[in-house]
Amino acid sequence: MPPELPQSPDLEVTPVYLKKNILHAVRQLFGEEGARSRLDVVKFNRAERRFAVRCSSNGYTRLRAALTLATTYEGRTCVYTVHRASPNLLSLTADSRTYVHGARDA
Repeated sequence: MPPELPQSPDLEVTPVYLKKNILHAVRQLFGEEGARSRLDVVKFNRAERRFAVRCSSNGYTRLRAALTLATTYEGRTCVYTVHRASPNLLSLTADSRTYVHGARDA
């Protein structure tokens, strides 16, 4: 899910900036109690501004809602697009759209 920053396309986004932004969005919507859920940025592609986040199953709904409703951070417009979601990280490594059933490695 890449954060889109239409007003600041040249802003350098780091994993720390990203995590602060996500926690801010959750805290803004659900308060301090909602922001207590554990959240980790487990993968980050700086060039594409895409990342993978790990959270507890209890915090997933709050996280998804906060990212959907997030509009600004530190005075800049910010929009998140969720590309994939999964209950476990392993399933994110495979893509069912490109998997060839019955193919064997030679």
